[in-house]
Amino acid sequence: MKAIYITSIENFSGKTAVLLGVGKRLQAEGYKVGYLKPLSYEATQVGGRVVDEDATFVKNVLALDKDPRDLAPVVITPAMLPDCLEDDGCGLEDKIREAIGPASEGKDVLLLEGGGSLRMGYALGLSTPHVAEMLDAQVLVVVKYRGRLRLLDDALAAQFRLGDRLLGVVLNRVPDTELEFVEKEAVPFLESKGIPVLGTIVERPELAAISVGELIDVLDARPITKAVSENALVENLMVGAMSAQEALSRFRQIQNKAVITGGDRTDVQLAALETSTTALILTGNLQPSAAVIERAEQLGVTVLLVSTNTLETVEAIEGVFGKTRLGQAAKLARFEALMAEYMDYQRLFKLLNLESSAE
Repeated sequence: MKAIYITSIENFSGKTAVLLGVGKRLQAEGYKVGYLKPLSYEATQVGGRVVDEDATFVKNVLALDKDPRDLAPVVITPAMLPDCLEDDGCGLEDKIREAIGPASEGKDVLLLEGGGSLRMGYALGLSTPHVAEMLDAQVLVVVKYRGRLRLLDDALAAQFRLGDRLLGVVLNRVPDTELEFVEKEAVPFLESKGIPVLGTIVERPELAAISVGELIDVLDARPITKAVSENALVENLMVGAMSAQEALSRFRQIQNKAVITGGDRTDVQLAALETSTTALILTGNLQPSAAVIERAEQLGVTVLLVSTNTLETVEAIEGVFGKTRLGQAAKLARFEALMAEYMDYQRLFKLLNLESSAE
């Protein structure tokens, strides 16, 4: 059985999306795929139980017959952290070892999902290099494009930390305008340093967008328009805290956005509705004028009312915005298509000593 540990340099790099793309491709090639997220800092409550959101999502997409709690055996919560720090990890390594058997039983390939960044796990003795060594896994690192020099530094930093465990890197969310530099200069440079570049995936803003329905959940918002387009996607976020004239000029430059403003700013709200706006988010629990509601309904724009102030609302959205959220089937299919186009699966399979129909 092969074990692949898929992790990233920083949060919101597309790690889970890449893992799902690889998993779906392996399944299409006829391989039996298992999954485990050894260490999670992302606890969430589902039916009164602490589980990991990514593990639950991967279970559903890959149609795995395991309980999400078994797929993320170590979920760190604030309440348990003090005891674990005092008790030298409080037996977490043993829990991971115990979970490997059931997760890998009858599987050809076990996909291991790392944390949000290569920094995670050190305080508990469960850093990515240590866990990869412990589970005898090769590591595939997702590196999000954040500038030319940073792209190179991040890939080299991954190599420094992981050494011979590094299987390769996937360069993700590369802007179209930077694709020539990445392909002609960055990739040859990294390859010369012994870092296999297994994919260069271009940026598609709609894949990192958040749906109106997700906004409602994140903000505990109340829709006040009759029709609510829960699947409509928000690609950009703007705060309407300026004059109406200045707002209109700025709003025209940004497409498919959500505008956050006070419920009493009728001028700014109407300005937003004259441009490409997916949702209006009105803060302070202040009802807008009837004219705003009427115009929004004519245009099919969802208006949401929240009790928080503008700063609190922005912070809540920024906590999830930019993450490649593939809950919608169309988004997942689109990312799979991107990976099929830009991912070198033939080389990946060769490095893993797996056969592929692409050969």
